[in-house]
Order: sequence, then C-alpha cells, then structure tokens
Amino acid sequence: MGRTVRTNEPNKSYKYSTIDYNFINVIRSLNDVYSMDAQNLKDGGQEHHLMEYINGFRMHAVVPWHTVEDIFISVNIKKKHHWVLAVLSFSERCIFLYDSYESSGHYAVVLAEIEKIAKIIPLCLQACDFYVKKGIDHQSHPRYKDKESSDMFDVLLQDDLPQQPSESLDCGVFMVMYAECLSYGHKAIASEFDPNTLRTRYAALLWDYGIRKQEANVISDVEAPVRPARQSRITSVTEVVDV
Repeated sequence: MGRTVRTNEPNKSYKYSTIDYNFINVIRSLNDVYSMDAQNLKDGGQEHHLMEYINGFRMHAVVPWHTVEDIFISVNIKKKHHWVLAVLSFSERCIFLYDSYESSGHYAVVLAEIEKIAKIIPLCLQACDFYVKKGIDHQSHPRYKDKESSDMFDVLLQDDLPQQPSESLDCGVFMVMYAECLSYGHKAIASEFDPNTLRTRYAALLWDYGIRKQEANVISDVEAPVRPARQSRITSVTEVVDV
C-alpha cells in the first residue's frame, strides 16, 4: 500500500509504499534472464511484470512509484531462512539494507540477493520513463549525474541496529519493527526490547483487523474497511502511542 505520514519537521510529509512477497520472485526471475542474455530482458518484454509494480498496477492501493520517496521491500533469504528489510531510495539512488543478524559468511549471502534488486530495478525504471515522471534530471541530480541510468543502485548496510539473539527465529519481528520505525520517520535505534512484546502487539493489531473484516462481512483485503487515519509517535522501539 502507499502511505503518507507527518514527520517531526513542520510542513513536511514522508511518502512511501510497500510491495507484496511475489515481487522478489519477479526480481529473481528477471535476474536469471538478464544473467543469461541481457538483451533478451529488453527485447523479449521480460520486464513487463515488474513495470506493473512500478506503475502502481500490482497493489490494492494502486500507488505509482514516482509518487513516493521510498519503497519498503521485505526480502526472504532462502539459503539462510532469514528475513531482511530493503528500502529502495530514489533520492539517494541506493538500497538501504536493514538486517537483524550479523555473522561470518552471512552478509555475502544476503548481499547477493539484494544485488539482484539493485541490478534489475534501474533497467525497469529506465524502460517505463520513471525518471521523467519523478522529475529526476540525470544531468544535474547529485546522485545520478555521474552514473548511467542502467547502472546498479548502491547497497548500503545500516549499522547500529537492534539485533536478534544468535540462533533465534526473530528475524521477521525485527524486520517489521524496522519498517514501522522508518514509516513514522524514525531511525531504528540500537536499544534493548522484547520480541515477545512485539509479537503480542502485532498479533493484537491483526486480530482487531480480522474482527473488523468479520463485522463488515468481507473476505478479501480489497473489500475490507480501511483503518481510520491516525497520527502516531514511537516513544521507544517497543511502544507506539496514538495521539
């Protein structure tokens, strides 16, 4: 979905959107085609499904990417049975990587997956005139002027993040927590918190959503009542207070 939130700065809003899980499968498929025959990606129209995401035709909210600042991407690293958050930033021309686990040999596997996104995305943005719609001038923009439009996006690993205990299965909870902090314009700050408390909170939110769907007698998320607009502030990495 797409969402706009107010930041702590007066008269400024932060706009972002999310994608569904199938997005990364499309990326992997396109990467395989591109790796075997780069020209076939363009000549064969293989990028069509990804361009539907970019143009806002694959999400219920129908939000074109050129109308937001960042895209939040949940990525499952199959080889590690692990979840990470990738934030695609158009203004910085990079992908910020939020990973809750650091160990020897781990980063190389994660980076290999994220680089597939970094490699394929620029090709599809160029193909659908994204930069024209977004108003990005490659000749003058500080992050674009020294690069070709087809060059890979940079990948930047974010440090000083809350980390999951070794051998725990908390990566999904951490990923959602990172996304929530960022969605409210906050940084994910290294601090102690209780994953079980977060699980309880997210379970309560999903339960409330399910009850509202049942009361409205709807089945799909498309039909479900929209959650009332609210303003929130995160007072810590574990607490969100409605105001």
